[in-house]
Amino acid sequence: MSVFFPEPQTIKIRPDLELTLFQCQEIVIQLANISPGAIFEPHQHPESQMGMIFNGCVEINVDGNKAILEPFQQVYVAAANIPHGSVILSEETILGVEIKYLIKSQLNEHIDEPILNLKPTIDKTTGFPCKFGACSWFQIAILEIPPNEKLPRCTSSTEEIGIILNEQIMMKVGEEEKLLEYGTIYHAPAGVYHSGYNASEQSISLIKVSLPSYAHSVA
Repeated sequence: MSVFFPEPQTIKIRPDLELTLFQCQEIVIQLANISPGAIFEPHQHPESQMGMIFNGCVEINVDGNKAILEPFQQVYVAAANIPHGSVILSEETILGVEIKYLIKSQLNEHIDEPILNLKPTIDKTTGFPCKFGACSWFQIAILEIPPNEKLPRCTSSTEEIGIILNEQIMMKVGEEEKLLEYGTIYHAPAGVYHSGYNASEQSISLIKVSLPSYAHSVA
């Protein structure tokens, strides 16, 4: 089993929710497929959680603070053991992502705003336009990779998760290569070099999420 390109597991939690799950050491990534009108009552767990939608409209509730999420504009943030729930307002199936992480520091308790607004900027690593946001335990960037452009070979001190939203991209992490599309991800642990190439004639949307590393070892 690849550390860098984890295999997905698809499960149907309930009739109106299907999840594609990826386990990257202590990080859990969930690509969600949610039916119109679904309601998720507030619940909590020891992991900190963030989430974003790719289409439609959702009302999110984090510890009693309600807000409307729009695609690629905001991320909700729920710290460990903070109640959170949602209501699907759209009359279409909603696609989105949630990431759960068991934080091993003191930076996870009540210090982040429940809604993180993403702002347009330029990605420092690639020079590509992106939307960016950061809180105490993660950074997120949504990049637009132009046709026939490369993601430069790089490494960092953080864990990086990459989610492809459209088209296909060839990614190399460590010594492994794989052609990725929606429904697959890459995981670049701290200290591991990674790069990519958009061989298509279309722009590719890529979500990069960086999380702190806690001395995970890579086989």
